[in-house]
Amino acid sequence: MRRSRPRNGGFDSETPRPNEKGNIPTDLLRTFVAICELGSFTKAAHLFGLTQPAVSAHMRRLETIIGSDLIEKNTSGVKLTVCGNEVLRQARRILAINDQLVASGGQQPNLPVVRLGIPNLFAQTKLKQIVTECREKIGKSRLQIRCENSGSLLSSVRNGYLDLAFVLGDDNQLKNARTTWSESLVWARAPDFAWQPNEPVPLISSPNLLAPDRTAMDVLERAGRRYDIVFTAFDMMARRAAAAAGLGYLVLMRTMIPPPLVEEAAGVLPDLPAMKMGIIAREDLDTKELAPLLAAFESVLAAPL
Repeated sequence: MRRSRPRNGGFDSETPRPNEKGNIPTDLLRTFVAICELGSFTKAAHLFGLTQPAVSAHMRRLETIIGSDLIEKNTSGVKLTVCGNEVLRQARRILAINDQLVASGGQQPNLPVVRLGIPNLFAQTKLKQIVTECREKIGKSRLQIRCENSGSLLSSVRNGYLDLAFVLGDDNQLKNARTTWSESLVWARAPDFAWQPNEPVPLISSPNLLAPDRTAMDVLERAGRRYDIVFTAFDMMARRAAAAAGLGYLVLMRTMIPPPLVEEAAGVLPDLPAMKMGIIAREDLDTKELAPLLAAFESVLAAPL
């Protein structure tokens, strides 16, 4: 079968043109950064008004020009190779410089974006204040906030998808944190919750086992206490509703117990250790330029509820 001539002057969409051998088009870099930030080829296609095959073609052209795979094959989601992580860091810088040059010519570029991450656990109690305080500190930049579990947020910061993230974790996960602090964990339940101590401890948990969930299970196992997970939901509001309905115990920070839930009396269940948390910054983040934002972010998160 005779192959039709490509409309771009003899080169198909996956083959670098002659003038690309030593230069990377910014549209390819924007596509790559969007894929990394959104975690999806499909979402990046929607962002730019492209088809998914077109986005895939952009990635193949970029990898051909660079001469290396940027995204690991045969993995679910978007996982970068070692080279991919480095290209992502440099791509952000290149695009920032490009936009500054365009701005100097009088055109209106996309405003720079500051990306923050907070755990789902704190969305209801901290999000509004974070938005209020941090918006005043970012000048003309745009603010983007992602709510996920701490593990995903930590990975996003390490891979350059987020600039700053507030996470819960252990000493190893928080070893390079800008600041850390701890809060007490407690067993929260409905006021009329009925449970016999000789029965397994009924637990309410997230399906992906958040840090408080894992801590509670570890404590019960060390104490030789049996437990059952009686309700799971990613949504924190659903987990609180389950606890209020009397299904079981929900492990929360003492400062985060919402009415009508109450803290279980001392001695009924093993004591829970304090939960460590902190703020992690992207490795190459310009902390001097963002000093006011960093101060506001830390102040809001470390303040008691």
